[in-house]
Amino acid sequence: MSKTRESAGENYSRDRKLEVSCLNLVLHPHSQELYIALLKTIHANKIDIKVRGDDAVMLGSVFKGEEGDVYVGEIFKFLKLNAAEDWFNTLSMEVASRNDVSGIVIPENLKPHFKRFQYAFFPSKHRLFYVSRSGSDALSPGLLKKFFEGAAESAALAEFGSLTVTVEPRIDSTEQIFSIPRISRLEMEINKPNPDDLAGLDVEMQERLRRLNAKKEIVILVEANTEGLQPDDELKALADVAASNGKVYAKGRDVEGSVIKLSTESMPMAVPVTFNPDLQAERDALVQAARELMPR
Repeated sequence: MSKTRESAGENYSRDRKLEVSCLNLVLHPHSQELYIALLKTIHANKIDIKVRGDDAVMLGSVFKGEEGDVYVGEIFKFLKLNAAEDWFNTLSMEVASRNDVSGIVIPENLKPHFKRFQYAFFPSKHRLFYVSRSGSDALSPGLLKKFFEGAAESAALAEFGSLTVTVEPRIDSTEQIFSIPRISRLEMEINKPNPDDLAGLDVEMQERLRRLNAKKEIVILVEANTEGLQPDDELKALADVAASNGKVYAKGRDVEGSVIKLSTESMPMAVPVTFNPDLQAERDALVQAARELMPR
């Protein structure tokens, strides 16, 4: 009988599985130093934002990674309870009395249900990749978007101006939209992107977008007849920009005539990543995955 790994004195860890998601953070004016300062200011001021019910999020740490083009750290998630609200007595099945709760003293700096999530931020691309799911612990990109948007409204971040946050959709999101057999309506909402997000567009379109003195551009196209819209390369390139800097929505019909509605907002990036914790740290696995997913 062959020996098992354990009986042979070998210790092997099972591969771990994660999900990686991404946010596009956009500041104007645009510089790598400004993005780094933004994260450090959020962390230094210990800004926490309620993102859903009593769930709160804060930036736990920020430091330069071993490779100089990335900053890494942790995102904290916890419950921020309102102590003034009623407590419930499970024995009496009624609202707890003052006597019931008089002995409860929880220091304000202690928060329950603490979870932590690794992140990797690339200033040159202003993309924040993070572990959105690990085991039973999860933090959706929509909630993390709410955190950054809420933090941007604090007085401590006033010097940074307007921060626009977009949840990066799945890499194939626009391909799925343009694969609809008949597109009857296409809507694109484009927040003012940074110049490096326009690399895939021709010079004429880049200049047109830059000279628009507007916070966002909304494009709506409606079919002229039952043949549907006929997307060209220019429209598809603009949709790619909109997907990372706003949203793309399409309504149409499949080959059987059934109505189809697709939006990049309903297709957030959630890429599965598997790694061996004996050979690679979770943060390193995240950074490796992020480099492979980085917009070119």
